[in-house]
Amino acid sequence: MMMKHSLFSAAMIVAILVAALAVVVVPSSAFTFQHPAASSRKTTANVARTTAPSTTTTTTSTTSLYNIFGDAFKNDDSLGKAKNEGLSNGPSYNDKVTVNGKPVQGAVVGQKLTVVAGRARVKIPVNCQKGDCGTCVVMYNGRKVKACQTPLGSGKADIKTL
Repeated sequence: MMMKHSLFSAAMIVAILVAALAVVVVPSSAFTFQHPAASSRKTTANVARTTAPSTTTTTTSTTSLYNIFGDAFKNDDSLGKAKNEGLSNGPSYNDKVTVNGKPVQGAVVGQKLTVVAGRARVKIPVNCQKGDCGTCVVMYNGRKVKACQTPLGSGKADIKTL
């Protein structure tokens, strides 16, 4: 019940934002009203005077509609060249990892063994995530360890589920 309510609220917020941003740009001269009798008496000078401000208003409204955020998402050149946001040298990968005899590609040193086993599509049962219950015990290089607490090392790793 709670999930439906939060999804409904998120959908409503998205609909409101889309409705607010989906404004049709119409020249302001389309909204000016003139009496039919007055239109026949209009001179060329009056036409030029009434159309010039509407053109200015239209360009101002279109630039303000499409430039809502201004320069908020531009890069600041004074900060210098962009650096790697994550680790300075990137993560250390361990290519010598096997889970139940299956080689694991892309295992990162320091990941919990449950995550590494998940990459090999091997499920290790976990209940507490603290190492208290003992349901996640696996053999790691011949030793019994708790997979939810043990990080992957940088050397050869042979993981076997029990």
